[in-house]
Amino acid sequence: MQTNKVLRYSVIGGLFLLPFVVFVVTPSMLFPFITGKNFFFRILIEIVFACWVVLALKNPSYRPKFSWVLGSFAIFLVIVAIADMLGENPSKSFWSNFERMEGLLSLIHLFLYFVVLSSVFETKKIWNWFLGTWVGVSVIMCIYSLFQLAGKITINQGGVRVDGTLGNATYLAVFIMFSIFFTVLLFVRSGAKKNMLWIYIPVLILQLVILYETATRGAILGLIGGIIVTMLLTLFNREDKKLKKMSAVVLVSLLVLIAGFVAIRNTAFVKDSHVLSRFASISPLELKSQGRYYIWPMAVKGALENPIFGWGQENFNYIFNSDYNPKMYAQEQWFDRAHSTPLDWLVAGGIPGLLAYLSIFLFVLYYLWKDPNKRFSFLEKSIFTGLVSAYFFQNIFVFDNLVSYLLFVTAIAWIHSGEGRDIKWPSFMSKEVGQNVLASLVVIGIALSLYFFNLRPIFAGSTLIDTLQTLREGAPKENTLALYKKSLSYGPLGRSEIREQLANTAAVFASPGVSATIKEEYVALTLAELQKQLEETPNDMRYHAFYGIFLRNIGDYPGALVALEKAHELSPRKQSILFEIGSTQLSARDFVSAKATFKEAWDLEPSYSDAKLLYAVALLYNKEDALAAEILASLPPNMVLFDDRLVGALVDVGQYSVLVDIFTRRIQAGNDELQTNISLAVSLLRMGERQSSIETLESFIERKPEHTAELEPYIKQIKEGQNF
Repeated sequence: MQTNKVLRYSVIGGLFLLPFVVFVVTPSMLFPFITGKNFFFRILIEIVFACWVVLALKNPSYRPKFSWVLGSFAIFLVIVAIADMLGENPSKSFWSNFERMEGLLSLIHLFLYFVVLSSVFETKKIWNWFLGTWVGVSVIMCIYSLFQLAGKITINQGGVRVDGTLGNATYLAVFIMFSIFFTVLLFVRSGAKKNMLWIYIPVLILQLVILYETATRGAILGLIGGIIVTMLLTLFNREDKKLKKMSAVVLVSLLVLIAGFVAIRNTAFVKDSHVLSRFASISPLELKSQGRYYIWPMAVKGALENPIFGWGQENFNYIFNSDYNPKMYAQEQWFDRAHSTPLDWLVAGGIPGLLAYLSIFLFVLYYLWKDPNKRFSFLEKSIFTGLVSAYFFQNIFVFDNLVSYLLFVTAIAWIHSGEGRDIKWPSFMSKEVGQNVLASLVVIGIALSLYFFNLRPIFAGSTLIDTLQTLREGAPKENTLALYKKSLSYGPLGRSEIREQLANTAAVFASPGVSATIKEEYVALTLAELQKQLEETPNDMRYHAFYGIFLRNIGDYPGALVALEKAHELSPRKQSILFEIGSTQLSARDFVSAKATFKEAWDLEPSYSDAKLLYAVALLYNKEDALAAEILASLPPNMVLFDDRLVGALVDVGQYSVLVDIFTRRIQAGNDELQTNISLAVSLLRMGERQSSIETLESFIERKPEHTAELEPYIKQIKEGQNF
């Protein structure tokens, strides 16, 4: 009995610790707002699960019961697992990466959380305490966010949209949205006593203020929609006329508020508000400027290509790359989500996966309203339905994260906990030998999981940060490459990101202070790792592009073109890949091919100014100055004036008179900096106007005498007849 008591309190203590995951931030790891929270959750739930298994084996009352909430979640998990195994990249579908920390591994842990939570928490009292813990955590988060608004704590995303310790305003918004509904539910479950208003009203006001300051339209509109659903449902409550009247008042008030906002949406008051202006801008025209306008059709098209089991988790990028719309040139270039949770599950699990996902919502609502044990009042059911509606609505426009997953699983576990029926378990589970064997297997399995699924990836992430820290401290040392190798040795999770970091540090390793030996070792290691990545993901355009760019950086232009052409084959309408191909052709002095490549990029979307400018650059290299000038004249003047890609081309082709004009206009436009004046002086010198070059530097010294010591040697060289 004493053992059972210890196990029970261990499980309950672990579950009550879990809401505090929102505060975990790990600067010692890549993506500190993501990785730390997920590892904390996984480690904690694995330990809790092991304790629960032993407890459930000894005490059958803690074993899971069956309802179709559990059944639909289990079916969803199985379908997604099959889709992941049959998908484009099974390894990534299982492990995900440091940036997202999702995949099948995360889904399994969420299911374990659901099973343990719904099996142990059955009474109204413990559920109230648990929901109260989530609400208490939200209050702490709101206070933290107030300090962000006051400028005492940095807003991690930058700007003015608070993000708490979640690192993303949208993530904070959905957390607060859930917390608002939990707060209202707790107030109702407390008997809605007047003396309790002194507790709940300030909490709700605080939560609403922070939700507003996240400026997250999906969550705020979801909350409003959820309130409307709740009020509409309470209108059908025949027993409580007072509640019906109150619901009608709230509904009318909301409609008046919405109508009032629409009426003033074009006023200065609204336009000057960073929050209200985001809502005022909602329109069909604005939708066309968002990535969702392009990627949602891509997601549907891609899902229909694999309708049975989809592409597997974490594989939307294959659809995005192959069906890339050139009009997206101003959008994010590496979408890995459809930015709509239902669409993401349609892509990941096909039609069965989406139906299984939707069935979870349907069964939750079915058991909520069926409620044979009379656990919820009509008002509580209405509020809970509003919560589910709000969550589903906002998920149409965003993708889930760990915290939103946890909150949703908490909610559905709450419904399942009082509705399940007993499951007939194998007889050997009632025997001491069978219990001991099962308990031992679970404990061993959890120990292995803790090491391979958590500790090793943690070591990989922290070692990578150590590696990058050595690079920030100065030139790469011998141990830098050793640290890279060590971080790669820990396992699949994060390995692709480590390889990307390895390739991205090429410029650091190419710096003059690095020894030839270290440079050679770095190149060999990077080539080997990128080739391994291509073997693992042969159809992922991203890594062919990384490989090609790296080959170009080390001077292997033929190899770079082969890799980049493969990337182009996998994403034939993506201008950024054509830019890389054209740039490589310029580096290889194949000007004719570069002109054709940049022309192809421009033809894909003529409104893309970058593509037009690069085509003009290629024309300059091909001595087609008249056409280049015509194209440049059609570009925004500031782009022509301040784009250094054009300057580089003009230097290469020797058009110094044009450069003199550009640098002179830059100075006149306010860019009166040291480097601009030196560039102007050099251009004048190359034109043979030695005296004008000297006067340019002397005039700058008069304006900014603090640069005298830097420029006097240049002036002396010019006067002595030297060039530079």
